[in-house]
Amino acid sequence: MKTELILLAAGQSKRFGGIKQLTDIHGQAMICHCLSQYRQGTNWLDGIHNGFIALGANAALITEVLPKTINQHVIKSWQEGMGHTLAQSMKFIANDTSHVLIGLADQVLLSQAIIEKMLDQIEQYPQHIIAAKYANKLGAPAIFPQQYFSQLAQLSGDKGAQVLLMKNLKNVISMPIPQAALDIDTRQDLKFI
Repeated sequence: MKTELILLAAGQSKRFGGIKQLTDIHGQAMICHCLSQYRQGTNWLDGIHNGFIALGANAALITEVLPKTINQHVIKSWQEGMGHTLAQSMKFIANDTSHVLIGLADQVLLSQAIIEKMLDQIEQYPQHIIAAKYANKLGAPAIFPQQYFSQLAQLSGDKGAQVLLMKNLKNVISMPIPQAALDIDTRQDLKFI
């Protein structure tokens, strides 16, 4: 099995009032902090074969802080929303990828241990969607097996993969991950870190 990570970081973060991907989190840019949840040093965590960051707004500035070894794809039409950005990102997934792990670059409380637990579920449930459950909803991070790739590639607008999670509830393995509930939308959210 080959799992590829798409870390979504294309938004403009209007409500944040600045480039949130570059905001300092424990001494590093938020984008790098969130990327480190999926990496062990310079390698991907066991279970992640490859991955990339989907950029959009402020891509040139964000690229400057990223490790040179990390693949990045700039989604030029990022303004069309997260669903659209994810759909466009699916074009960059390798043909032999069996699963795609979708992460958000503003879920600052996640850890490598949490991601590893999610990845472990693939062995047991290879044909199921593995999704975080928090605040009484399902969401990212989420792992989709190949049979959902075409549906991911057809997402549009601002609704992300959550639409697919709700549509395919009987095939979702939910994992309680309360840490995923905090995504940084405004500067006020930083006080919860």
